Amino acid sequence: MEFVEEYKKWLEPPENAASTWYRQRGFAFERILKSCLSHEGMDPRSSYKAEGEQIDGSFFLDGSVFLLEAKWHKDELPASSIYQFKGKVDGKLAGTIGVFISMSGYSKDAVDALTLGKSLNVILFGKEDIDAAIIGKSSFKNVLKSKLRIAAEEGVVYHSSEVEQVSKDGQTIIEAFSYDNMFSSIVKQDANFESTSDLVVVCEGQTDRELIALLATKILNKHRLTKKVNIIVAMGKMTIPRVANAASNIVTQSPILIVTDSDNDFDKTRDMLNRGVELDSWKYSIPDPEIEAWLGLDRREFRRHHRGEMMRSKLNELVNELDVEELAERDSSFNTFYQWVISA
Repeated sequence: MEFVEEYKKWLEPPENAASTWYRQRGFAFERILKSCLSHEGMDPRSSYKAEGEQIDGSFFLDGSVFLLEAKWHKDELPASSIYQFKGKVDGKLAGTIGVFISMSGYSKDAVDALTLGKSLNVILFGKEDIDAAIIGKSSFKNVLKSKLRIAAEEGVVYHSSEVEQVSKDGQTIIEAFSYDNMFSSIVKQDANFESTSDLVVVCEGQTDRELIALLATKILNKHRLTKKVNIIVAMGKMTIPRVANAASNIVTQSPILIVTDSDNDFDKTRDMLNRGVELDSWKYSIPDPEIEAWLGLDRREFRRHHRGEMMRSKLNELVNELDVEELAERDSSFNTFYQWVISA
């Protein structure tokens, strides 16, 4: 299919890409999405204006019309971008749902702000969802239906189905899990996945997962341990307790460690976890103010200058240079993580 190959061409920007390249990618992405939706029989409509407001498009699914907003920017999108789109959806026929796609991710407060709102009528997609729909084994329709069910039953507007497994040899394998709302459990999709695990880590976002995977691998290698760690992304801070509760069904009798940023309020974060987590065996590590502080980084500055493969490469470089024992001595949150990986 042409739109699949077209999508692959725009995944990584060329070195020193000009602003015009990013604008062209944005226009190309709109065409790619329309082709994808057409291929799946969802009758997409291109960008149009309604009463003075610009709407990126719309499509049909099971007799309902969905409004669409799709962005592929260089930086994460703030909560204001989502609220602006939500305002457009609010003014339409009762029951209308909006689908907001951000290929560059969302700011830390964006997902939680939407989740804590009075009404939920916007579903969020990230790059991992579009990857699954276009170049993965799923489809846009299947990804959306999964998100709609979770949003309706659990109030979660943005979730990830990826679990990363870290082994002692430094290799990482991405395995697919899905959230089963009927049984409040995360269900393994790959029959070849090794169900045994020594530790399950639940974290906020994709970058957190990558950093935790690198750090856990380094610690395992340093101590020549054969333990296995499963890392689950909750896609937001406020959804962590319910994802952690469900994660206990992935691997039975495995202790769970929750790693989530303090966001400059350790007590509030700790109390939120204590109220929501219903597990017998779990522990928390709350980096202050955020997990990037473990590497001496300012989160916003780091993510502004590093994206995609460049970010992963830089994280790998920084972790390779890191003295994990020295960091454990001076940072209590990392010491919790460090000791948990060793002793769990």
